[in-house]
Parts: sequence; structure tokens; C-alpha cells
Amino acid sequence: MRVEEAYLDVLQNIEAGIVVVYRAAPSLLDLVIDDAFEALVREYGWEEQGRGAGRPKLSAPAEHVYQAIRRICEWRLGRGPLDAAKPEAEGMRPQPISVSEGIACLKRLRKSVRFWQKEGGRQGYLNYVRQFLPDAKGRGGV
Repeated sequence: MRVEEAYLDVLQNIEAGIVVVYRAAPSLLDLVIDDAFEALVREYGWEEQGRGAGRPKLSAPAEHVYQAIRRICEWRLGRGPLDAAKPEAEGMRPQPISVSEGIACLKRLRKSVRFWQKEGGRQGYLNYVRQFLPDAKGRGGV
């Protein structure tokens, strides 16, 4: 089964977080999103291998996107609430995914960023994905 079929909800969660950041910073570029995805794939890959993860060095915009995506990933991994100020009830938490499943989702989204950037320019992915998430609301100070 393809990643987008098996993990559609995870992909949508991550993309909703990206759209929230994009709405707050309309000059955001696909390249920044790609940098954040690259850092997260590397970080979770190191974790999966049992290696210590170094802190990624990112630009301020990429760091902001990285933090937003990482919070969603950690929530989907079952490691904490989506919003620390409003912990959800136990029954409201999604079924946790594995680190390897999370990496597969991040890689799939990174592939999408690259495709839509080629198709639509510097904000091709961002403009593409925001049309499917018109009601994305900020969570936890993103």
C-alpha cells in the first residue's frame, strides 16, 4: 500500500501544520519546507539507528517550520500532546505510528514539495496544499 493511502491522516496533520505557518508567514518558500523535512528525516533516521541526533542548524524560518512539524510528528508517535497547554483526553489521541512510518511520511511529503515546486515555482507546494486545508487553525503557538 502506498504511503499516501496508508497514512493519509498523518500526512494531512503535518500539512495542516505547514499551512498554519504559511498563513502566519506568507513569504515562506518551498525550499524552507524542504530544509525542515530534510532535518527531520535525518533526525528520526538517526534515532531509528540508535545514534544520537545532533541539533540541526536551520535558518529562522526553517526552524519555525521544523518545530511545527516536529511537534505534530511527536504527537503522532504517541510521545506527547499536540498542544502542551491543552493535553487531550486519552481517548482523543491517535493510534501511534512507528518512527519508520513517520520517516516514510516525511519522505513522501518532501517528494511532494519538490514536485510542486518544479510545477508552480518557489511557493508551488505551499499554494497547492493550502487549497485543500482552508480551515487549518494554529495550535500551540505555531
